[in-house]
Amino acid sequence: MIPGSPTPAPRTVRVRLVSGPLDYLRLALRVLFWGLVLFVAFSAFETDSFTDKGHVVYLDADFEEVAWEDIGADDSVVGLVDLSGTIASFADSDVLAGTGSVVTPDVVRDALSVMRAEGGLSGLVIRFETPGGEVAAADEIRNTLATFKAREEIPLYFYSSFVLASGGYYAACAADKVFAAKNAEVGSIGVIIELLNFRKLATDTLGVNMKVYKSGEFKDMGNPFREPTPAEETLLARDVRESMEAFVAEVSQSRKIPVSVVREKLGTGEVWSGRRAKELGLVDEVLYPEELAARLKTEIDSKGEVFYAAYQPPKGLWHTLETGMSAVLSAAMPKLPLPVARKGFHTPRLYYLLQR
Repeated sequence: MIPGSPTPAPRTVRVRLVSGPLDYLRLALRVLFWGLVLFVAFSAFETDSFTDKGHVVYLDADFEEVAWEDIGADDSVVGLVDLSGTIASFADSDVLAGTGSVVTPDVVRDALSVMRAEGGLSGLVIRFETPGGEVAAADEIRNTLATFKAREEIPLYFYSSFVLASGGYYAACAADKVFAAKNAEVGSIGVIIELLNFRKLATDTLGVNMKVYKSGEFKDMGNPFREPTPAEETLLARDVRESMEAFVAEVSQSRKIPVSVVREKLGTGEVWSGRRAKELGLVDEVLYPEELAARLKTEIDSKGEVFYAAYQPPKGLWHTLETGMSAVLSAAMPKLPLPVARKGFHTPRLYYLLQR
């Protein structure tokens, strides 16, 4: 400043954070990015939420929560795992199918891992509500439960209040005893494959054609733009037959029912009430949930009362947000048939599934 010169008037400098739609978008992306960074950082320190498999709470015969101190020295503790939903290989299958929750082999493994860590259990109850699902996943769950029972040397029980059908009953073949409510839906012993075919709609109405280049005769089996070939139908029938024979064998061995009876009288896909299922030998006892503890007391020869160590899935922030997003997507996406939603329009998949 030159001596004697007038003092310049102060100027106001205005900084504009945004000047247009593109700036608003950049700001939103920055906020989203740093929000995601903070979320991941927080989740990493939140009780090890990425590896948390859950915990147990203790329940009495009426499924009311109790403290560990309330369980006496003569009382017995039985593990309790609640499973509900369609049986699937992966947890994302409910997003498009709109079938609600799913039960995967990994979900079962996590629950059994918590039960194993609990220790000192006199038995394990799987309370399963399911219409069934994928053949491969149902078989893996059954094998996982059978392995757990053998290694831990404790009895395994299944219970269902509402529906234990198809793949769910297949999994129950690992149990020592199966219990159900009198009006529960039990059975649906059978296999199903569904194939969509909209060749006429695509070609005649929409004028759409699909050209396929493939390396093998059966590479595009299940293509909805054409009819299945006789050779493909033979293969699909073979797969259904083999999966059905495996189902029949498991039921026969588990329930001590002749193979011929299972195949001809029970393997019809029919669903029975819990009362009728008991008459057919598929259920050991009909009872309500509140009566289960009294029956277990007899089964395990407990001197005192029976309490449950009930598995509780992880409920950290990470799992809460993941579950919420799945629920939102499931509600927003169109409800497609399960075979379509799981693998698109190709790759026919076998199901032990009760069809509604």
